[in-house]
Amino acid sequence: MNIQEVMNQEAVSIEPRALLVEAARKMVDNDIGFLPVIDNGILAGVVTDRDIVARGVAAACNLAQAVVADVMSREVVCCFANQSTDEVKGLMAEHGVSRLPVIDDSRAVIGIVSTSNIDGHVAPRKKSVLVTFQKEKTDAYGRAHKVPVKTVYITGKPTKEEAVEAAVHHFESEQKTSWDKAANSIDVVDGPEGPGEKGNKPS
Repeated sequence: MNIQEVMNQEAVSIEPRALLVEAARKMVDNDIGFLPVIDNGILAGVVTDRDIVARGVAAACNLAQAVVADVMSREVVCCFANQSTDEVKGLMAEHGVSRLPVIDDSRAVIGIVSTSNIDGHVAPRKKSVLVTFQKEKTDAYGRAHKVPVKTVYITGKPTKEEAVEAAVHHFESEQKTSWDKAANSIDVVDGPEGPGEKGNKPS
């Protein structure tokens, strides 16, 4: 698995000439503690909440006039989108950081990756899941049997439970009622290999 699959593609950034208070406001507004510093489209450094405190507040800078360039780190550890998650996780451990800018060949920032992105990522299931909604009916001899109402293909969910949840949502949206009013039971089996399409009924 590579970084492109797990990174956050929307990177909140700031310019080196921006006021330090603007950087702090961006961090608060976006609930983050790390901003890539971009100068003319190129990664020039990073500024963290710790930089603002240690190099700004603690150093008694004039916070009304101080700019990002006054406190930012210019030596930046970064990575490329095609690097493996294992390689980048090792890079983070080596440098004692938990977030890295992701850059392209021109040093333009195309995303941010964190240890939580890597550790929390679950690969999609390779097999699709077939979720069949069934209705119990009685034949002419009084014998109960289950009749399929609809079968839904679900793919890309890490667990069967999430696949069933997605299928129920699709089924209820189509039936415009709760699934247990349109059916009596749900049968779940692994489908064939391949991408499949969520919500498609098998032919």
